[in-house]
Amino acid sequence: MIQDTFQTIATATIGLGLAAMAYQKTKLPKMLGRATWDDEKDVRDFDYVVLGGGTAGCVLASRLSEDTNVSVLVLEAGEDMDNSIKTKIPIGYPKLFQTKHDWQLKTIPQTHAAGREMDQVRGKMLGGCSSINAMQYTRGPHSDYDAWESEFGNDGWSYKNVLPYFKKAEGFHDPSLDKSHPLGPRSSRVHDPEYDTFEAEYHGTDGPWHQSYHHFSATTKAFIKTSVDMGLPHTPDPNGSSVLGVARMQTSINADATRCSTSSAYLRPDVVPGGGTRGHVRVVLKAHVERILFETKNGVPTAVGAEFRDDNDVLRRVYAGREVLLSAGVFFSPALLLASGIGYHIHDSIPLLHHLPGVGENMSDHVGMSVVYACPPTTQTMHTAFAPSKLPKTLYQYFVHGTGPLTSQVMEAACFVRLEDIAPEFVAREKANGTYQERASGPNAPHIEILFPACFVDNDDFTRMDNTHKNFYTLLVVLLNPASRGRTSARLTEVPVDQKKKTTKKNVKEGEAEKRFKVEPVIDPNFLADEFDIRVLREGMRFARRLGKKMQQDPALAGFEYVPGEVSVPSEDDEAMDRYIRQNCTTFLHSVGTCSMGPASSPNAVVNDRLKVHGVDRLRVVDASVMPKVIAGHTAAGTVMLAERAADLIKEDWTGKDASAL
Repeated sequence: MIQDTFQTIATATIGLGLAAMAYQKTKLPKMLGRATWDDEKDVRDFDYVVLGGGTAGCVLASRLSEDTNVSVLVLEAGEDMDNSIKTKIPIGYPKLFQTKHDWQLKTIPQTHAAGREMDQVRGKMLGGCSSINAMQYTRGPHSDYDAWESEFGNDGWSYKNVLPYFKKAEGFHDPSLDKSHPLGPRSSRVHDPEYDTFEAEYHGTDGPWHQSYHHFSATTKAFIKTSVDMGLPHTPDPNGSSVLGVARMQTSINADATRCSTSSAYLRPDVVPGGGTRGHVRVVLKAHVERILFETKNGVPTAVGAEFRDDNDVLRRVYAGREVLLSAGVFFSPALLLASGIGYHIHDSIPLLHHLPGVGENMSDHVGMSVVYACPPTTQTMHTAFAPSKLPKTLYQYFVHGTGPLTSQVMEAACFVRLEDIAPEFVAREKANGTYQERASGPNAPHIEILFPACFVDNDDFTRMDNTHKNFYTLLVVLLNPASRGRTSARLTEVPVDQKKKTTKKNVKEGEAEKRFKVEPVIDPNFLADEFDIRVLREGMRFARRLGKKMQQDPALAGFEYVPGEVSVPSEDDEAMDRYIRQNCTTFLHSVGTCSMGPASSPNAVVNDRLKVHGVDRLRVVDASVMPKVIAGHTAAGTVMLAERAADLIKEDWTGKDASAL
């Protein structure tokens, strides 16, 4: 979305020897067991086989290995990037998009969004999306999780039940702490008591996944002040008692101003949760899972292992004595189920083992668009911070003091608002017409988010930038509770087999690898299929423009609307606004629901409230795909919470049990 904005800084940072030398200080201890498959040394039998070393998979592996008697295998398709400067510097994440560290997925053409295909950025590396995302830590409103229990029938998933797991995961850094404190800053950032605010009772300080406040530009502060002048409350903690209002973002950034992914948090040997002696964790890199292996026991399909291609494109099999844990993400988890015969028939080569129509259904995602403002050179933005004349200072600030724009994750603040507060006439009219849909989970849950990046963000279309205007900020309008639902299916494409690398007799019977198929997800978010969504986005855009008008009165912001432009797309012209939205909306990469959690009676349910796949034994799904509805926040925090709770559920289910006797 914003990679071209930082072309100069990324190239300069990576190319400078000074940066590389300074960065050595931030490197993590090398994790034993992170390597590609070794056919001579690796064993094939484990207690747990985790399919996917992403945001959730790393958490699962770490927590399960707290039992000294278990062995855990993690199969990860990507590489270990925890010691790469590309992942550690907070602002550098857009430079990973559309590289080998991104799955480079795309949606099918979106019928209701001008027929466009949209990029679906997903981390293809250890840590998954937690190693490539924007590091924003927002859990969403309490009532969203209450709805998981009350509306969707999942016992034990209410907010009071999941809050302890949010806190268990979290190593929150109180910004007022001194450097002498173990959780104090490891940088020279200056504490801002007016905006470094939080509600301590909602945070944990002992967890491995670090959360903190970092860069906070004068422009972001002006945005918050303007929002308050517009009548919005200043939210002291977006992860506290209420999310409504304007908030400074909390971030998954370490005290030393480096990214805190779940791989670096949960799988580094010196700080793995629990400490001391642990069970064995083996992480196989460049391992592309092709299918889950099943045996029929007592008439029920039972997961016993997985089949994957190693870094030499050789087919391997591994086995799980207890369970197979599917953590491949919202697109690959349903695709792997379908490729393994769970769901519905997709290919003649795949026998249907268990009919489960909800696989891949019920997908929801946040969608939105931008309103871009051109501003004078006196406004502090990312463009001014990374101008050639400022670049040496910016590099010096980060590598010497751990401060400055390089510590930013770009979107440093956001408004979370309800429709009745920003568009009461719209709500009244929709209700009078009988067309209003209350999509939020409760009266304290927002409908719209307005994100504030102090740079040009326009749905990848940087051609709109010209030589006349070089300094920008953006208001991103995000639909938090979409009515539209999409789906993810799978296609299998035949892969030619190199007979020189054919699977050996040691692992799979001769000849089984002579014909293989590659599993690919087919992604259809079905954006804006429900007309109510575009009407809500229209009101969100109108509010953003009113906010933008107010911002123009502040000398610290100034500016004028550059994209789409008030003349080109007047706020009073519904048709023009709808056309702009359909032609320019984009995903905010928060897809969920494709392996939805719910009782067996629910038509879309794939897993039960203990995350076990319905109708199948010894197989669970643990990632964002099990969320029954996208939360009105960002999904990373909820995904880590899910994995934390899943680990406890798994431990409970196996306490005192002998796998061989089951």
